[in-house]
Amino acid sequence: MEESSMPQGRWARIKSKVQDGYQLVVRDTHNYNEVATYNLTPLNVYIALSTVFLVAAVITFALIAVTPLRRYVPGYGDVVQRREMAEIEANMAELSQVVEAQNLYIDNLKRTMLGQVVTTDSIEDREEIVVAGDVVPLPPSEEEIQLRREMEQQRSGARRDTEQVVTPVSGSSAVPLAQVYLVAPVHGEISAAFSLPTDHTGVDILAPQHTAIKATRAGIVFMSEFSNANGNVIGIQHDNNLISFYKHNSTLLKQVGDRVQAGEAIAIIGNTGTQSTGPHLHFELWHEGRAVDPGEYVSF
Repeated sequence: MEESSMPQGRWARIKSKVQDGYQLVVRDTHNYNEVATYNLTPLNVYIALSTVFLVAAVITFALIAVTPLRRYVPGYGDVVQRREMAEIEANMAELSQVVEAQNLYIDNLKRTMLGQVVTTDSIEDREEIVVAGDVVPLPPSEEEIQLRREMEQQRSGARRDTEQVVTPVSGSSAVPLAQVYLVAPVHGEISAAFSLPTDHTGVDILAPQHTAIKATRAGIVFMSEFSNANGNVIGIQHDNNLISFYKHNSTLLKQVGDRVQAGEAIAIIGNTGTQSTGPHLHFELWHEGRAVDPGEYVSF
């Protein structure tokens, strides 16, 4: 009985000491007058210190978690800096590409205005011919000639099939092309005009990189592909026996079979294909199976 009562007696003494009262008296050092008196117990002091420590820990965690102070925590700041450096490098690379494209566009524009444009083909090194200050475009590649021949054959031998692809508006086939409203695919300076003698069956329009190209008229996309000479090409069958081509694009936004409206974005201007030396659009119009000058029907 005595052994079992000893732990209980020890616990009673500890509990008594914890609850013992003490008095803290604050006196003035000059006259020893009592200024303040505080009644304390060891338990109250422990609770007060624990509360202060807990509040300080919560405030410190909040400051580190939601303020920029976390950057100064050893180890954490390195991770943040590495991530920010990677983002900065990616942005710089993208800006460098944009600047390079702009510089190439400006150089080509200057040479075009001075009549000194030089085009280099990746397959054959050929220079453009300058006659009396006018730039004569390079003759089309065999791939482009074959494409045009196939298109002419399709127009002459399979007209019924193309009519099923796009149902013309009543009476639209009899409307002269000059009376058909056409939207400018892009607005800019024409660097190379339409010229049948040189087999340049379209116009080259200068425009900045990333410019959206618009459909000149409502229709259905019948071609959306990449070719070595012309890069990314998109072709649209319209009513009134009209076809339009958009070449050298960086990105094609429509696929074969898509129906588009006049003014709708169909591609992004670019510099693709071996016959392109800078961001521009090669735009062609074919009416009733023959190429026509887009400059006579569209205001660029």
